[in-house]
Amino acid sequence: MNTANFITSIRLVLVPLIVVALVRGSDWWALGFLTVALVSDLIDGLVARKMDQITELGQVLDPLADKTLFLSLFGYFAWAGRIPVVAFFLLLLPYFALILGGGVMYRYRGKVVQANFWGKTSSALLTLGLIFVYFQLPYALYLIYIGIAAAFVSAFVYFRIGVEGSISPTEESS
Repeated sequence: MNTANFITSIRLVLVPLIVVALVRGSDWWALGFLTVALVSDLIDGLVARKMDQITELGQVLDPLADKTLFLSLFGYFAWAGRIPVVAFFLLLLPYFALILGGGVMYRYRGKVVQANFWGKTSSALLTLGLIFVYFQLPYALYLIYIGIAAAFVSAFVYFRIGVEGSISPTEESS
């Protein structure tokens, strides 16, 4: 396992620690773990590109870690009554489609579809929205619902790529 994939794996390990800390009311621990997870998301991509460590494993692990983190946080905040439960289920739809579709693409075409603009935009908006929820700032739900809409657009773009059977050279890499 290379350095970039190791950093991504740390993010996956942090997800249950974040949720347990939130459930136990250890907000500072949760915030610390979440900060490490979010920073690791930035670092793993930089390390992968700078050290030429982009691998298929990393291209699968990174979005899986992101989706696991977001769904876990959305699940917790919905359970805690801090966001509407419908927001969790709305996010679950495109994420399920992305995970399932990505698996099908890899299984039958041997390709990992690269992250696109809409996926990255969705992640940024959802991260900002969750930070706003955490600190109980206004407009949190607007950011979350716009982030969810971007996730739907991203899923549609991936679906289009899968149907066309080719990966457009204009798609961004992760």
